[in-house]
Amino acid sequence: MSGGTFLQAKNTFLPENHMDNLMKPLTISGLNNHKIKTPIYFLGADTISGEKNDTLKLIEPQKEEFRIPNRLAKTQFDFLINSSVSYLNFDHFKKNDAKKMFFQAWLKEKEIQRLNIETDSLRKTYSNASAEKKEEIAAMILKAEEKLIRFGQEIPELYEAAREKEDLYWKSSASEEITAFQEKIRLYQDSIRQITEMQSGPKANVSDTIVFYKSAPKTEVTIPEATGGIFYKIQIGAYKGKIPESANRLIKKLSLIRKVENYVDDKGVKIFTTGNLRIYNEAVIMQNQVKQEGIKNAIIAAYQNGKRITVSEARKLNNEL
Repeated sequence: MSGGTFLQAKNTFLPENHMDNLMKPLTISGLNNHKIKTPIYFLGADTISGEKNDTLKLIEPQKEEFRIPNRLAKTQFDFLINSSVSYLNFDHFKKNDAKKMFFQAWLKEKEIQRLNIETDSLRKTYSNASAEKKEEIAAMILKAEEKLIRFGQEIPELYEAAREKEDLYWKSSASEEITAFQEKIRLYQDSIRQITEMQSGPKANVSDTIVFYKSAPKTEVTIPEATGGIFYKIQIGAYKGKIPESANRLIKKLSLIRKVENYVDDKGVKIFTTGNLRIYNEAVIMQNQVKQEGIKNAIIAAYQNGKRITVSEARKLNNEL
């Protein structure tokens, strides 16, 4: 069983020596262990008097700004706060604790990707291992899967908590500030588009992009056409008529951490998909992740220029057989 990609806190702090911490390898446990120290009492110069008993002054530690490591600071994503506001990088966050929660969730997504690759490798090794080694490998796989399940539960909660905190900020903001921020995002998107157009070839799908949606009715969208290539998507549902409530809940849950698209085929069946991958093996990894996220019947679907074709035909055209 594999886990999902999906990519904390007010009153959470970085360790006292922040610069030393940035020099250390970035780990999930390190972020989760940020705790505030017990308040420190200082005998300051302003408290000393000629009286018999000196006065102890309680100095509450100031809240440090949570800083994203330089090597990750310019990471691009699409984090939907509400119908008017979206964030495209870490600098767009207004609340320090919300940024930290989002970053922790994002890091756990990266760890899930690593664990998926690791468990796939362990399963291949297991099939050819000796009897005494199989028990050891099985224990390693089980440990990794337990972590995948835990992260799969924690990530949506962190994203939702971060979104709620940022949404509260914008609800109390003046309309002028919202308009100015929207213009800032528009200019940012234009600059990214210009850079992309200057580069050779079409922009590939970026796996680091996180699209976070507040549960809301989805509008009908069509499968985007791929220019001169094959694309694989993960089909998470196909329904004619009313969508079962249990399926609807699963799709809404998945839409919190993935971009979910839907379209109606020529038979009137409403198809829900996620992902947009050029390589079949990457689609297999995402399929396993989506299954781990609760869509047990997820399948790989292939498209050529927006038209549905069989997976075997797609792999043949893509020279993947």
